[in-house]
Amino acid sequence: MTNIANSALVAACEQLLTENIAYTTLDCQAAVEEALRRAGVPLSECNQSGSNAHYRKCLWRGTPERMIDLIGAKEVPAGMFVFIVEGVSNGTPAKYRADGYGDATHMGVYLGNGRTFNSSEKMGGVVVSTKFNGKKQAVSGSWNMVGWSPWIDCGLTAAQTAALMGDANYTGGGTDAAASTTTVSMPDQNAIPLGAPIDVTGYYTVKSGCEGGAVERLQSWLVDLGYSLAIDHDFGPATDNAVRYFQKTNGLEADGIVGPKTWAALAQARKAAINA
Repeated sequence: MTNIANSALVAACEQLLTENIAYTTLDCQAAVEEALRRAGVPLSECNQSGSNAHYRKCLWRGTPERMIDLIGAKEVPAGMFVFIVEGVSNGTPAKYRADGYGDATHMGVYLGNGRTFNSSEKMGGVVVSTKFNGKKQAVSGSWNMVGWSPWIDCGLTAAQTAALMGDANYTGGGTDAAASTTTVSMPDQNAIPLGAPIDVTGYYTVKSGCEGGAVERLQSWLVDLGYSLAIDHDFGPATDNAVRYFQKTNGLEADGIVGPKTWAALAQARKAAINA
């Protein structure tokens, strides 16, 4: 997967802001993808089905307050994606209604210093928003969540990267996040310091029929433990069988439900396997 510096993305966004681009030419998703393309990410990689797809592809997603607290920064790093996330409704695409991540109705790129690049239908096209100060969720109806895109090197230190990767909001991105094409030093889940405890108390409970990022994390961990699974975000029969077998062989109730006890056992087993 191609990985670019946040400075390259910011520069591409700034260039687009000078071009008077209408919303009918580039909507919010397309504007971000065009900035990524100009910064060096092939459109074949970054072209997603919508803001919801981009939100779920982020390696980490959460409130700006949570990110700042984890990485010990004064504001969200430039290059992070920003989203307006609302509760699901009948208008939310069906595949996103049950994964617990809400409905990402709008997206942009944080440029730093309280400026957010986005394309707004209300404002007529590609503009800068100043409603988000990079520190706190904006008022109701505006930017309230941030995401660490797999394509962007936001200049995080090793300690900051470890803090995000050890957080319950880290899911490692979408099914393509581990694919290798162009590039460079993109951290993966194995980069979590092996001696660090893994807090699973905030992880979602998942079971057969669930979909989304928590299932992707589960499948990735099972693959790390030697199980043969497709990482497809879908808790289907193969994942259910693998979970039940893991539970049975680790002294847990083999009910196929991945709750706190199973997550903790998986984390411990995975750490041991990586250390082996």
